[in-house]
Amino acid sequence: MINWRLGLGVILTGLLVLVAIFGPMLAPYEEDYVKPSGYYYNSNDDFGVISNPTPPSSEHIFGTDQYGYDILTLLLYGAKYTLLVGLLVALVIVIGGLLGLINGIRSKNEKVGSSFGLLGSIPAFIIIYFVMVGIVVNSSLTMIDLIILQSVLMTIVGIPGVYAAVFSKTKELKKNLYITASHSLGARSFRIAWKHLLPHLKGTLMVMFVKEIILVLSLIGQLGIFNIFLGGTILRLGGEGVYLSVTHDWAGLIGQWRSFVYDYQWVLLYPLLAFVLVIFSFYILSRGIELKDKHGFKKYPHI
Repeated sequence: MINWRLGLGVILTGLLVLVAIFGPMLAPYEEDYVKPSGYYYNSNDDFGVISNPTPPSSEHIFGTDQYGYDILTLLLYGAKYTLLVGLLVALVIVIGGLLGLINGIRSKNEKVGSSFGLLGSIPAFIIIYFVMVGIVVNSSLTMIDLIILQSVLMTIVGIPGVYAAVFSKTKELKKNLYITASHSLGARSFRIAWKHLLPHLKGTLMVMFVKEIILVLSLIGQLGIFNIFLGGTILRLGGEGVYLSVTHDWAGLIGQWRSFVYDYQWVLLYPLLAFVLVIFSFYILSRGIELKDKHGFKKYPHI
């Protein structure tokens, strides 16, 4: 059976990564370009008013926002923050979760440590929101500092879940006779992990990595709805106040434009579709990897 999910997932995620890397080069305008607005007059029959936001057109494929910024340009500039931060944080989480492999080999206890269990039981959104809410809005910290701070927080709250899963899986694998035999022959923990457990866990870890990307992106999206934007939030006072994303990450654009859901829907529609496409692409990729791993296990059940 053809694993179309894996192929489609690889193609979609590969294209998204390319957009994240080369986005600014593909952008039709400079990041700070603003479409002029106001009255214009060319002749007796050619006069009127240009006001933002403007709908999609040949000049602005995705239209402009209320300030005249080109939406496609902002999406292409913000792609690298959305995708690369998600990828890097998920990678660090899975690497940190590998502590569960080492402790699972060495520990005689069948249960995960209480400290990991307690931290993993607290919703990640609550922890990060209450830490970042007083820091991220009109912050004196730089954009890079805020990205690093939020990434570290997401890593800390993400590791316990992966740690617990790897720890439990390692405990199950330790019951196999070939593991017991290797241990009885004097094999060290590192050798058992490298030669026997990692080959078996390879597919599981890959699925964990892709699913962690989805979880990290979902968390960034949840925070964006509450004006905690990746890299910083600018609050423009006046009226009810307007929150703007410093990095133009896609979750931040959704958060700052969510009020356009009733009017000028295209302003919100395109970043929302882009964000959904990212989540869908990594979900399809994770399903494809799961099916591939499951098929391989059926083919070689003795591994």
